[in-house]
Amino acid sequence: MNRIILTASLLAPLALAAPGISADESHDHEHRQHGAHVHGIAALNLALEGQEVHLELDSPAANIVGFEHAPSSDADHAALDKAVAMLKDGNQLFRFNSEAGCQMEKVAVTSPLLADEHEEHEHEEHEHEEHEHEEHEHEEHEGGDHADIEATYHFECEQPDKLTQLSVELFEAFPRTEKLNVQYVIESKQGAAELSPADHVVNF
Repeated sequence: MNRIILTASLLAPLALAAPGISADESHDHEHRQHGAHVHGIAALNLALEGQEVHLELDSPAANIVGFEHAPSSDADHAALDKAVAMLKDGNQLFRFNSEAGCQMEKVAVTSPLLADEHEEHEHEEHEHEEHEHEEHEHEEHEGGDHADIEATYHFECEQPDKLTQLSVELFEAFPRTEKLNVQYVIESKQGAAELSPADHVVNF
């Protein structure tokens, strides 16, 4: 629910800023953008509100852990645990220009893969039927075995008016990520950027 709210708050002003785009077309664009699932490509939304920066990362699980099936082996679980730990280190993955004084306050990582792991370790028998139902719904929604990993971050900035740059270290942490589509809303500024391992800095 938080992801949907953040996405809407980001995309609405971008859509309004583009002439000739109707509300219906904007909604279709939003649906297509977040419905896309292409290995190697991830999306990052950023919004600055007062002193708070909200970041939302949406990536195919294959980019992050190398697989998209429910973890079934010790190696799978270890890879997933390591990936989640790296994702939660927001200060390492997202480096704002030092003048802004931004530090991560909260982070949440969600994925069907994590839900599967939770169900295996807690209330296994009780959750079995619910898991099958959720897995079926997820496959219908994603169109197969695709699974995403989503991470939301909340940063507090001491000098938000001095926020001019973001360096994204995602490519170094997760080398399977080849491209990152960024959209940002900072006060009256709205924009987009396409990042790669060779060009991983956004200037606002």
